[in-house]
Amino acid sequence: MSDQNGRFAWVRSLLRVWVYVAEACLVATWVATLAWGLASISRSHAMGVVAPFIIALAFETVALVWAPIAYGVVSAILETNEACNEISGRLTRTETLLDNAAASLKTMADVAPLSDKAKSTLYREREIEALGEMIQHHLMLQDYDAASTLITLMDRDFGHHEQARRLRQEVAASRKATMDEKVETSIGHFQEILDLHDWVRANREAQRMMNLMPNNNRVAQLLAMIKAAQLAHKRQLLQSYGEAIRKNDVDRSIELLHQLDPYLTPQEAAALQESARDVFRAKLQNLGFQFTMCVTDQRWAEAVATGEEIIHNYPNSRMAQEVREKMELLKSRASIIFPAPPA
Repeated sequence: MSDQNGRFAWVRSLLRVWVYVAEACLVATWVATLAWGLASISRSHAMGVVAPFIIALAFETVALVWAPIAYGVVSAILETNEACNEISGRLTRTETLLDNAAASLKTMADVAPLSDKAKSTLYREREIEALGEMIQHHLMLQDYDAASTLITLMDRDFGHHEQARRLRQEVAASRKATMDEKVETSIGHFQEILDLHDWVRANREAQRMMNLMPNNNRVAQLLAMIKAAQLAHKRQLLQSYGEAIRKNDVDRSIELLHQLDPYLTPQEAAALQESARDVFRAKLQNLGFQFTMCVTDQRWAEAVATGEEIIHNYPNSRMAQEVREKMELLKSRASIIFPAPPA
C-alpha cells in the first residue's frame, strides 16, 4: 500500500512541470511582445500603440511573477495536509492506547471484589503456565528434585495428569541428556512459545536461557529469533488484511487492524490510515442498516443492542447522535416485550 503522506506527490510534480512550461511560454511571449511593440513604434513613429504595448507587457509580467507563487501556495497546502494526516494518525493510536488502558482498568475493577478462590479459578491457566516455566527452569539447572516437586503439584492440585506425565518423562530424559541436547530441548520449547505469538513470555524465556547459558551461540540468537518471528507475523497480518480488503470482509478487516496495531510504526500506521478509515466507515454503514432493519421489524431488543454498539464504537458520528435520540423510546418498547424481573 502506498504511503498516505506521498499520495499527492504526483500533484506537486505535475504542478512543477506546469510552472516550468508556463514560465518558458510567458518569457517567450514577453520577449515577442516587447519586440513587436518596439517594431510597431519604430515603423509608425506614433505613440498610439504604446498603451496596448505597455498593458500587454504588464499582464505578462504579472503572470510571470504569479506562476511560481501559485506553485508555492499549492506546495504549502499539500505539506499542511500531510502534517494533518500524520497528527491524525498519532491521535488515533493514542485513542486506541487509552481505550486499551480503560479496558484493563475495568477488568481490574471487576476482579477486585472477587474472593481468593474465585480469583484462583479465574487465573488458573496463568498459574499453570507459570508453573510450567518454573519446571523448565529447574530442568535447565538440573535441579530434578525441585522440578519433580512442582510436577507433583501440577498433577495433584491442578489435575493436569497428562501434562504431568509428559513432564516426568522429560525429567527422566533430562537426567541422561548432554548439554547440547538440553539446549535443543529448551530451544524447541522456546519455538513453541514463538508459534503462539506470546512475545512477552518468549522474551522472558530467552532472558532466562541467556542467564543460564551466556556463552552458548544458539542461545545468543534467541532475541534475534523473536524479532524475526514478530516481523514474519506482522507481514502475515498485513497480507491477510490486504486479502480481507479485496474481499470486502469488513469484520475480518477490523479484527486484523486491532491485531496489527501493536506492531505498526507511525509511518506504517499512516500508510494504513486511509484504508482503515474506509473499513470503519463501511462497518458503521452496516450497523446503521442493521439498526434500521431491527426498528422496521420491531425487534426492539436487537435494535437497542445494535444502537449501543454504534454509540460505543462511533460516539462522534452523526449516526450515533441520531441513535441516541431514539434509544429511550427503543428501550421502553424493549422493556414492554421483555420486562425486567422483579427485585
